[in-house]
Amino acid sequence: MSKSLVVKNNIRIDAPVTRVWEVLTKPEYIRQWDELPEDFGDYEVHPATIIEWPGHSRLRVIDFEINKKLRYSLYVPAWNDENITNVGYTYTLSSDQDGNTWLGIEIGDFALLTESVKYYDASIEFGQTASQKIKELAEKRDILL
Repeated sequence: MSKSLVVKNNIRIDAPVTRVWEVLTKPEYIRQWDELPEDFGDYEVHPATIIEWPGHSRLRVIDFEINKKLRYSLYVPAWNDENITNVGYTYTLSSDQDGNTWLGIEIGDFALLTESVKYYDASIEFGQTASQKIKELAEKRDILL
């Protein structure tokens, strides 16, 4: 059996879980830490959400627990394999006794793909960049000047 290739990031965010969940599910925030198709509306991500870049890739929500867990499965037609279903993005939230939120991001498993290392390496950078941006957006306080 081959080794799994899953990118894992954990980051502490000085904001309530509900605030971090908003950053994960509202398009106005998602667009600041990830790409969305141009025709994606302004509705929040929900259990039946499908985000599609025609001919390129499709994300489908497969696990949705408000303020706890959001998981997308990723399908890329170029993989030429409909059976590859365990590649995805998982965002998990928990809070500690100090009121901070811990965001966990898991991306993969890329082990089954022909170009597994290429996808894995690209996802390392995405995981780090996205988690930092999500942290910034969630911690941002509206300041009145």
